[in-house]
Amino acid sequence: MSSVQIDSLDIVFGNVTVLKDLSLSVAEGEFLVLLGPSGCGKSTLLHTLAGFNEVATGSIRIGERDVTYADPKDRGIGMVFQSYALYPTMNVERNMSFGLRVAGLPREEIDKRVARAAQMLHLTELLKRRPSQLSGGQRQRVAIGRALVRDAQVYLFDEPLSNLDAKLRAELRRELKQLHLQLGTTMIYVTHDQVEAMTLASRIAVMQGGRIRQIDTPQRVYAEPVDMFVAGFLGAPSMNFVEGRLQREADRLWFVAPALRADVSGYRFAVPPAEGATVVLGARPEQVSLVAGDAADAAGRARVLLVEPMGSNQVIWLDASGSSIALERTAGDAPAVGEQLAFTLRPHGLSLFDAKTQLRL
Repeated sequence: MSSVQIDSLDIVFGNVTVLKDLSLSVAEGEFLVLLGPSGCGKSTLLHTLAGFNEVATGSIRIGERDVTYADPKDRGIGMVFQSYALYPTMNVERNMSFGLRVAGLPREEIDKRVARAAQMLHLTELLKRRPSQLSGGQRQRVAIGRALVRDAQVYLFDEPLSNLDAKLRAELRRELKQLHLQLGTTMIYVTHDQVEAMTLASRIAVMQGGRIRQIDTPQRVYAEPVDMFVAGFLGAPSMNFVEGRLQREADRLWFVAPALRADVSGYRFAVPPAEGATVVLGARPEQVSLVAGDAADAAGRARVLLVEPMGSNQVIWLDASGSSIALERTAGDAPAVGEQLAFTLRPHGLSLFDAKTQLRL
């Protein structure tokens, strides 16, 4: 396994700059997930690491080697694509061993590597089958196995689970996590699925517009987003946002808006804003709770817009003076649509953002 170092990378397609001055360090053995919406540059970055895109400026190092202008075959990487890209006339064994046979490895070494990868991916009994005889999940395992047999320094995954149904995605997600724990190799994974990112990653790099907005552990990115884009992109439902002002009363600091009033005295400000500043309060759905209508700690009152049953839990959507607020709670008796309810906010874990810059305060 090897580390990956990207410094001041620019990627330009025609007159369009897709990646601008991007720098990134990936430690040996890390599972880094590049997360972001379509068109944010995450796949472009991965393909550039693989050697498929020409670098305008900047450098890429894998381990101790500068591979900025190296051919893909000389970079020591294994690549798994979104499409399976299997040879339909070859069985599983020959699909997995194709690259090794082209490279001229001895037959004994090829058999050893294929057998080891097949055992890891539960493909041993399927080695003689052709792709048409496999399920979608099994085909993707073969594609992963084809990368694993290379004994690469870094493995790159370009949305490998996006073509699978929800059940298969969950199964293969667990298997990929276990595979990383077993191999301990460096893996870089591209997805727009936040569940994949949160469950797989050692660190998540959230991208937008060809730039990395935040890179940190899944827990930190979720709990302490650096701006409103990151805050809104992670979470399902996403974070609730309400605009209001900060107001000090005696020794307490309050967030005050037409929709709600919340005590933010314990909030850890990076840079304390001026009193009366216009800010945006961010609260995850799990931080919002319904309370009795006359509760002293109620943050506000709202009308029920919609109830979404989610099996073991339910999402309730509220209209609080024009602000849409989602809350998540354990499944049970659902409130009636149109009912007026009081709600409260759990102070720990709230986020505050500058209303103009949208950056975390």
